[in-house]
Amino acid sequence: MRLSLLLLGAFYHSTPFFAWGWVPSSTTMTSRTQVDSSLAAASTSSSTTSTTSSLAETLASLDQAPKLIVFDLDNTLWTPELYQIRQKQPPIANRDIHLFPAALEFLQYWHSNSSTMQLAIASRTNKRAWAEQLLRDFTVADGVSVGDLMAHVEIYTGSKKKHFAALRDAAGCTYSDMLFFDDDAALNLGEVSSLGVLCCHTPAGLTVPHVCQSLRHFSKLRAGHWMGYVLNAQNLNLPPAAATTVETTEAVAGRVKFYSEPKKFGFIVNVKSGAEYFVHESKIPAGTKIRTGDSVVFEGGVDGQGRNFAVVLSVGGENKSAGGAAAAKAEDTVEMLAFTMSQPFAALLLNGIKTVETRNNPMFQDVAPGTKVLLHCGRRDWPDQESYRTILQEDGYSGAEIDEASQLPDGFSKGSVIGVLTVGKTWKATDRERKGKDLQRRVLAPYEAVGKACTEIIDADWLERPVKARGNPGVYKTDIPKDCLPK
Repeated sequence: MRLSLLLLGAFYHSTPFFAWGWVPSSTTMTSRTQVDSSLAAASTSSSTTSTTSSLAETLASLDQAPKLIVFDLDNTLWTPELYQIRQKQPPIANRDIHLFPAALEFLQYWHSNSSTMQLAIASRTNKRAWAEQLLRDFTVADGVSVGDLMAHVEIYTGSKKKHFAALRDAAGCTYSDMLFFDDDAALNLGEVSSLGVLCCHTPAGLTVPHVCQSLRHFSKLRAGHWMGYVLNAQNLNLPPAAATTVETTEAVAGRVKFYSEPKKFGFIVNVKSGAEYFVHESKIPAGTKIRTGDSVVFEGGVDGQGRNFAVVLSVGGENKSAGGAAAAKAEDTVEMLAFTMSQPFAALLLNGIKTVETRNNPMFQDVAPGTKVLLHCGRRDWPDQESYRTILQEDGYSGAEIDEASQLPDGFSKGSVIGVLTVGKTWKATDRERKGKDLQRRVLAPYEAVGKACTEIIDADWLERPVKARGNPGVYKTDIPKDCLPK
């Protein structure tokens, strides 16, 4: 089997780490040095495995194999993440949500080859009904869905420790019998590895080399060692991505349906036919940026396995012939990171009353403390319009003061970039912190609405004037006029 990464691009490289600084005690392992040596040996022995090595060869080489292989869903098996789908109707498989090519390849192999190992899902999305429907709709063969391959499925919000306790009981195995794949190293893998589960970080989605190398590491470590490690591209010693065989068509007009700058990939829609094409940063001209919603000119291609991909030629009608206009525009604007927040919290933050932003996903984990970030005000108000008022009233604010602090100034409106702030430290809040009045006051939310990923906000200020702009999920890049920034 050819295990091609094709359009997923180069792997992310990060240093090995123990989850949340946790170091196993001497009672759970022979010694830290011995385990580190075992990891190194596993990396060395598997470094000769090329991307064309088959899953069959890997499985045949294992002395020890996991009893349960567990997958996250969002940005691990499929993309984009469900929270990024801004629509009321359920997303459609292979139109709104796509399986990563290598994930489909692995699952098709799994269906065709019997194994004593079981597969499972552990997801904390709040879109459970959508996720379950997609598992039924994605197929690996005629009449066989992705969900049919999963022996156990745990989909609900909250700590993944709860998911894995349920999987342990349902599968009748120990944590050390499991292997887990997830794109979230900071929260999910940190928590799960602390249970003693061997974890693999897949920041750009599941790849077959991740699976093969992680299975080899499992086999090496399983002989009496602590298993609570997080594997990544560096300590897996993964080889470079394979090259793509390009078969292009004529240049056509397209629209960027979704693009993730941190993950460096997305999807482009042919505006005439409606067909979708995968696009990776390597297929975008050097120095060119694309964002969700951009108009582009691209050439469509089909890779060796029949999957569509795009080669971007120009963005927004600006190509080399329009270089002068683009340069003039660049002199008057500045590109900055941005994120979107609903009212009334956008105003409360810029007025210095809300000082911590929390999410269930670590949105700011890759943003260095001290970075200036733009604040975009979303068009929809936050559903709970009472809790923040109760918290502020308990803190001594009058009704009139709350009204004034939570309103946008004259001339400012929703659907605009309205302020700039400096990001402080990001940390994972304990349950005790989230229940505490101090954090709830800084977030302006009750316990159940305080996310686990907390980011301190400092030096927030209003822009000189608002800038109409389209919001996007997560942290993204946008351009604003330089003279809009506070003096």
